[in-house]
Amino acid sequence: MSQRNNAVFAVACIGIAVMTRIIAKKYFKNPPSNDIPMPNESDFAIGKKDIFYYDLGGTFCMCEWKWDVSAYWSKVISGFAFNFAHVIGTFEFFVLTGNTKILIIAVFVNEMIEELWLTSGYWGFTLDPPMDMEARYDSLIRDTVCCFLGISLARKFAKVFKVKPIIKAPIIWSFDSKNPHSISRWSKFVVQGVALWQITLVYNADLGPHRFNPGNILLLIAYSSTIMVICYWNLNDFPDCTRRHVITWHLGWMFFSIYLFLYTIYPSFDSAMYLIFVVECSASVAIYWIDVYFRNNVGGIQQKIFGAQQSTKPGGAGYNLLEDETRNLIPISCYKKALDIVDERGDEKVSMESLKKLAADLHHNPDPSELPPTKSEMMTICFKTIIRVVIILICISQPFLWNGPQYKRHWCGNPLVQGFNGCAKYHDEL
Repeated sequence: MSQRNNAVFAVACIGIAVMTRIIAKKYFKNPPSNDIPMPNESDFAIGKKDIFYYDLGGTFCMCEWKWDVSAYWSKVISGFAFNFAHVIGTFEFFVLTGNTKILIIAVFVNEMIEELWLTSGYWGFTLDPPMDMEARYDSLIRDTVCCFLGISLARKFAKVFKVKPIIKAPIIWSFDSKNPHSISRWSKFVVQGVALWQITLVYNADLGPHRFNPGNILLLIAYSSTIMVICYWNLNDFPDCTRRHVITWHLGWMFFSIYLFLYTIYPSFDSAMYLIFVVECSASVAIYWIDVYFRNNVGGIQQKIFGAQQSTKPGGAGYNLLEDETRNLIPISCYKKALDIVDERGDEKVSMESLKKLAADLHHNPDPSELPPTKSEMMTICFKTIIRVVIILICISQPFLWNGPQYKRHWCGNPLVQGFNGCAKYHDEL
């Protein structure tokens, strides 16, 4: 792809992200009840009955006279905060990188940056006022659980749809867009990742459950449109994949994202955590059975999506002229897979003999994803499905919820009033 086309697609991604943020800020900003300026010192001593009490540090809240463990966990589970954005964020970055270890590190680094960002006078990457952090109960536990659910779902998706990462380490100074190590591909990753990240920040469910959130419709449209731009931008970058295969995994990515965001337009649960578990479990079940369908139709639907299978006849198309010690011809595809394995291990050098042996092993031990599922695999899939259905049923009942008001801002650092905390004075009225 020419540098001019790269620039056009980059501008398209960035343009969608910028316009989405501008439109969201102008027409879909926080509701008036949450758009309260930072209170001055005299306001601290005024007690309120609709305050969402909790302790950010997990030790003791100045607004309450006792530590209630059940109330703490109820508040962790309840609320809508930024939960869905954590799920879709890790999902998208796994699709782009395919690296679980780096994503796990990034999750915790992101949480640390969010807290350090408070030193600037703002909270989070949306630059909300600092007291907003308390009102949404920004829990590290909840954020990391949501992130790991996104990674788990993405790993299943990537395995079934045979997603190829857009980048691989280390970076080399090359502008070959077909090389995942090239600076060209890494530049694409940065633009695509930042664009999707900025669009995700439009997510807003501050109105709470059972309320219509029109801004999330904008989010859904912008996000899915950007994935399609990314699809056509990446279409010719994977020489080992057919164009149909590249389009298929991007379409799958888009549909799963739409499925996730649909639940945020009108949240039907009182807790985002329970709603997210329902989404993750239902999507996982769908992926399990899509995989079964693909593997039972290797010569049909899978061949149409992932491309023609290599010839199984000696001397046929797709076979290398090299032979192993047993005189069996080794398909070129096995050498490509062997090189991918060596590349993922980070080996800088590999002998021809070891590469040949690895290719032969791959040839004699075919990928299970290209074979119909065995009886034991079907039993495992059925068991996983039953477990997911049970989790869905538990989440639908929504046990252990926090019943107090949420999304009302309050600052716990009240000055002492006649020897007592400003809120504690009104404790009996709350």
